[in-house]
Amino acid sequence: MQDTGTWGLREAKAGGDDKTIAGVMVEYLEWAHGRLLELYGVDDPPTDPRLVCQSLHEFRRPHGVLLLAESDGRPAAIGALRRLSDDVAEVKRMYVVPRFRGRHISSAILDRLIAEARAMGAATLRLDTCRFMSDAQRLYRSRGFAERSRYEGSEIPARLQQHWVYFERGLAGGG
Repeated sequence: MQDTGTWGLREAKAGGDDKTIAGVMVEYLEWAHGRLLELYGVDDPPTDPRLVCQSLHEFRRPHGVLLLAESDGRPAAIGALRRLSDDVAEVKRMYVVPRFRGRHISSAILDRLIAEARAMGAATLRLDTCRFMSDAQRLYRSRGFAERSRYEGSEIPARLQQHWVYFERGLAGGG
């Protein structure tokens, strides 16, 4: 059942939102890993929630940004940004909870992450996504991302890379 109420997007608070963010990230990882198993026979279980919570620092300022969308006090979506180098940033962990899909939350998150990367001084923005995530790929292409080869700093292990698509876009100008 899709939720059609109002929602808001904000930067996640360190400490106060960590359990919520980690919970949504684990939901995302479990969903993605389930699809990897179903579609490609890849049995690579998701990360322990405690480890996910411990990794949130890499998406916090000054090295990144962690966004949380909420609807009526419930988590609806997340999105993160992390710096790969002085001039390159990476979009990570974009996920909309299924009942909140179809409300353009992912578009708002991606637009905000693009703006945040630009504000951090990044000239290039990269991301990776599973091959089966065609809706996400359409969104990325609509925002000027183009496919590219695997890039330095991607966290995707070699054994899984054939199931991923890598994207990049420049951040010069306002587009």
